[in-house]
Amino acid sequence: MRGQRISVTALTVMLLVFACSSGNDYGEAVDVNTRFVDAMETYMQGIDGADSASAVVDAIDAYAEEIEKLAPEIKALAAKHPEWKDIGKVPEELRPVQERAAALAAQIPATFMKTMKYMRDAEVQEAHKRLQAAMARMQ
Repeated sequence: MRGQRISVTALTVMLLVFACSSGNDYGEAVDVNTRFVDAMETYMQGIDGADSASAVVDAIDAYAEEIEKLAPEIKALAAKHPEWKDIGKVPEELRPVQERAAALAAQIPATFMKTMKYMRDAEVQEAHKRLQAAMARMQ
């Protein structure tokens, strides 16, 4: 269930970042979104290739570290464009990264299921707590 909350939080934040990208200059939003999606993809690849609890921890910790770095930028975009919290049409400039994000988002449940056999490991649990805290900083 904790992983489902992480997935929902990640998707919500991703959509918020897309939505908070109004104005004529989408460069910053494209950059932040691309880095967010890159981090998600690397995380998912790490989990998909994990064959031990240690490998799962490494993947989660690396993702949490990237989210911690991105959180202030994501919050700043949201503060800059509060009128876009209501999801509307995605600007053309953001569509490629949005499509990539949507494709990855569809894989999140399967990726999370791969971590289930390691969920009793204390280090995996701590890594998930760190990731949850990182995700919370984006809101």
